Amino acid sequence: MKLRLIRVDLPLKHVFINSRREVSVVRSVVVELEQDGLRGHGEVCEDSFYGVTVEDIQAWLERCQEKLDHYALADPVAFWNFMQPMFARKTFAQSALDCAAYDLWGKMWNRPLWKIWGLSRDNMPASSRSLGIDALDRLGERFDEIPDWTCYRIKLGSRSDIDMLRFLREKTTAPFFVDVNGGWTLKKAIEMIEPMKQFGVQLLEQPINALDFEGMAKLKKEMKKKKCDIPVFADESWRTVKDFERCAAVFDGVNIKLAKCGGLTPVRETIEKARSLGLKVAGANTVESTIGASAMAQIAPLLDYVGVDGPLLVDKKIGSGIRLDKGKILYPDEGGTGVRVTFR
Repeated sequence: MKLRLIRVDLPLKHVFINSRREVSVVRSVVVELEQDGLRGHGEVCEDSFYGVTVEDIQAWLERCQEKLDHYALADPVAFWNFMQPMFARKTFAQSALDCAAYDLWGKMWNRPLWKIWGLSRDNMPASSRSLGIDALDRLGERFDEIPDWTCYRIKLGSRSDIDMLRFLREKTTAPFFVDVNGGWTLKKAIEMIEPMKQFGVQLLEQPINALDFEGMAKLKKEMKKKKCDIPVFADESWRTVKDFERCAAVFDGVNIKLAKCGGLTPVRETIEKARSLGLKVAGANTVESTIGASAMAQIAPLLDYVGVDGPLLVDKKIGSGIRLDKGKILYPDEGGTGVRVTFR
């Protein structure tokens, strides 16, 4: 196989704000694998929370060049096992390579991955629509750009949290999934229980500091006391599957990302591990192009909640793939992840 790495900066349509940072441009690496005239693509973005830069990702992938020159892809699982010793815990770089391999493999078979895997779209969750922390006038503008969505993933973690929920609830009856990125103190999280019930929040993700498992236990106790049954999901609180057991004691579910898992090969085992512990499973992209979103969408039928709306936030089209109709995931007929890039 031939390996090509493409550095891509993805400018956003609007500055996107969560409780940790503001983002106007996302830096990513696109992996292209070519064999027998066919090309597969994968993508991964840098992440400051996990200390991963595009330079790190590119450096690790460049080390694969010689091995790939002498490798013929036939089975993505065998390929993942072959390459895994080189990556160790460098899951971000490995994820991009693995997704590209699956895209290429699916194109060899001329079938979408979800069909090859025998997955059903019946009862598949709709993708949420992401709204960042913002002033209410700008929040209204963002909402009105694509109204009537099936469900909304709202970033909170500011002084305006209640105002944002109230404002958006006046605009829609759709379910709210709240993601705080660890931005609340335990005291603030407890204070937000009643407002979340009032404004129809149906999922709460990473409300307090990722390492504060004792605080999470107290929050769950308070939620039970106040008869609040909103499921609480861990994101930053887990880094490897080994953390799931600890999460299961104080969370109701986990939010998985391909970059943290190491790609599509380990993600199904990751989901099975979570479910074996009684955890629900969500899957959400960071802000990525259609390349990353289309890879995550292949496992959407296995998830309880999904968010693959990253391409809607990006003001640069670098390829085609899945589309979203008010949250409904529409798969292309292309093989693999369904991606066709528009740059070379």
